[in-house]
Amino acid sequence: MKVKVQVDQDLCTACALCYDEVPEVYEDAGDGIARVKEEVGGDGAIIEGELAQRVLEVTDECPSGALVTEVVEE
Repeated sequence: MKVKVQVDQDLCTACALCYDEVPEVYEDAGDGIARVKEEVGGDGAIIEGELAQRVLEVTDECPSGALVTEVVEE
């Protein structure tokens, strides 16, 4: 599976769920607001395999709906 990941920083409430649960993909932008790590490609990065599944799970759990995740390949 492959997913495309983004963070809508205007919706992010800095709850830290995403970067606590999937630190390989998300990080604190310095003010608590999440962002996709540049090391994985930044906003619009494609994540694969088991990591993609974890990203989907945290997307469903995000209380503000700030994580934008699109399945691009099953």
